Amino acid sequence: MFRLYCCKTYTAVALLAGALVVQGAYPVQAESTKTSIQPLVDTVTGLVIPGTGSILVRTKDAVGMTLHSFGLVPGNAYTAWFAVFNNPKACATNPCTGDDLATPRVRGVVLNATGQIAGADGTADFGAFRAVGDPSGRAEELGTAMALEKPLTAQIFLVVRSHGPASHDDAVLQAQLSMFNGGCPPCDDVQITFHLP
Repeated sequence: MFRLYCCKTYTAVALLAGALVVQGAYPVQAESTKTSIQPLVDTVTGLVIPGTGSILVRTKDAVGMTLHSFGLVPGNAYTAWFAVFNNPKACATNPCTGDDLATPRVRGVVLNATGQIAGADGTADFGAFRAVGDPSGRAEELGTAMALEKPLTAQIFLVVRSHGPASHDDAVLQAQLSMFNGGCPPCDDVQITFHLP
């Protein structure tokens, strides 16, 4: 049994290392990364939601996140978004707010992370990676920048957005799980987490 466990562990480590090499990423030194862990907050009440959490890992070239959400409507479609304030010193307040996205000096941008359908227990888990300069999945109506520019110094908020009941139509469901206003109305930001530099 121990031998099987060790083989599985070594295989998982080898696959992860291989994936990093294939992606062109090299192991980074500890001093060149920043990791933050934050709970999610209900956007209506402003209260921390028990049982939720997010992790954001930053390097000079990219960010990666994982997010565990709870208290969602079972069977509804949700997206997770990176709200990036590349130059937070230009924000009107600290932390930045959604109003700052329209300020050109802030260099704000909203980028799709991923989408999920909430489980029967009202949970959803999200995970995503975003490289500097990657404009894919940008919410064109929000922000003045095209992409993540300064991962180590940006304020990065992770936002969970509701898109209503998951559609049975494949095209509509794809939009619900990938577009800012996919399948809307109704679309609402329901949970948020703040990762400051």
